[in-house]
Amino acid sequence: MNPKLMKTTVRGALAALLALTFTPLLASEAGKIEGAWNVDVTVRNCTTGQPVATVYRMITFAKDGGIQEFAAFFNPLNPALRGPGQGVWTHSTNRNYSYDVQFFRLNADFTLAGWNREHGEVVLDVSGTTFTGIHTAQIFDVNGNLLFTACATDTATRLF
Repeated sequence: MNPKLMKTTVRGALAALLALTFTPLLASEAGKIEGAWNVDVTVRNCTTGQPVATVYRMITFAKDGGIQEFAAFFNPLNPALRGPGQGVWTHSTNRNYSYDVQFFRLNADFTLAGWNREHGEVVLDVSGTTFTGIHTAQIFDVNGNLLFTACATDTATRLF
């Protein structure tokens, strides 16, 4: 075999092998957030950035792009009556993701008080075991009137 042709063939085969090896790795970035997460949320004053409350939540990012979420409010808020959150997530680029979640808020007598709608942006660490993020929450009354907007920072660790 011609040495020049052999060198070209070997280079082509190596390029094809590298493409086959790394393409699934690059494509798999989209699914790295899939699973259940424990998330510590620090609710902040949107203007000053000062912390005003702590929220602990569990979020599950499903393979199909759906989200299930539940949270408990603490410090200084009393546990609030609320329903589970439902939403969607998308892969942006590299280890960056965004999500949208909505849940109902309830009065003490379990009547509807309104709902929260959140939009978040998260960055997954290289190991895929933690993420950090920011999100904003729009808080609506029962008639759909926007009451206020809250801001928050998130730190999460993978549960499953």
